[in-house]
Amino acid sequence: MLRPTVAVRRLGERSAAMLGVVVLLLAVGGSAGCAGADGEESPTADVASSATPLLDPTELVTNGIADVGADDALARSRDALRSAQSFRVAGSPSRGAPLDLVYVSTDDVVGSSGTVSQGGSVFELRAVNADVYVRGNLDWLADTVAAGATRTLGEAWLLLPDSLTDDLTVFVDPAALVDSLLVPTGAVRSVGVAMIDDRPALGVQFVDTEATVWLAGDGEPYPVLVERLGATATDGVLRFSDYDADVTVTAPKAADVVVVDDGSE
Repeated sequence: MLRPTVAVRRLGERSAAMLGVVVLLLAVGGSAGCAGADGEESPTADVASSATPLLDPTELVTNGIADVGADDALARSRDALRSAQSFRVAGSPSRGAPLDLVYVSTDDVVGSSGTVSQGGSVFELRAVNADVYVRGNLDWLADTVAAGATRTLGEAWLLLPDSLTDDLTVFVDPAALVDSLLVPTGAVRSVGVAMIDDRPALGVQFVDTEATVWLAGDGEPYPVLVERLGATATDGVLRFSDYDADVTVTAPKAADVVVVDDGSE
């Protein structure tokens, strides 16, 4: 059965390019900004704003990352995250732009599933290997797909062409997310240990941006939380959880999929 096709507008500075900015605003290797002064303080504000340790890492951190220096601790965390078969990332990298995604990396599937905000509304995203599907967020669809098509899409998933997925890499590829958030472009330093969800976490701060990655201090040194300069409890923070959970990401049923034609052929 042939899938229905809709024509897509050519992308300019808006649409897909804006989608990639959501996570990149928090990327520790890029420029950082204030997340907003009118929200509650982030759970680790006392530690993240100072290089003075809150607690003694030699007593609380038991997996060795406090003994190897900030660069090596971060490298161990990257390796652990890259080895995880699944994990969840949830939070709000910038004001009013929450996301909640489960990433999967197995022998059969590399991709993600969840929700991402764009332009004040939320759309669902599902990525299975090289295929990226989205649905919902009619405002985004009206800006990207021919306006008349949005009236006929209903609950269908859109299978996006490659020209529309390049800027979505951090949303659909766990390896790209690791590179975006955990690979520094400059110096890093330890900012001490904080208790996050009743577990010790070592803070590694990127000196250029003052964004901080908190690494689990017991068990595998997975990232627990990433917060940018000026983070509050609700903005500028991403939380990592559900490592190696038994989750499956599958493509939508063919009957529920509409193919986006970008006119590139």
